[in-house]
Amino acid sequence: MRHRIQPTAARQFAPADLLQGILVVSSFGFWAVMLGLIPVLLFRVWQVG
Repeated sequence: MRHRIQPTAARQFAPADLLQGILVVSSFGFWAVMLGLIPVLLFRVWQVG
C-alpha cells in the first residue's frame, strides 16, 4: 500500500492554485470595472443623443 506524501502534493499544486487565484481575482476586477463603466458610457451616449 503506497501512501502519498502530503507536503509534496501541496508543494506541487500550490503554484497552480496561486495562479488560478490571481486569474480569478484579476478577471473579477476586470468585470467589476467593465460593469462600472458600461452604465456611465451608456449615460454619456444618451446625454449626447
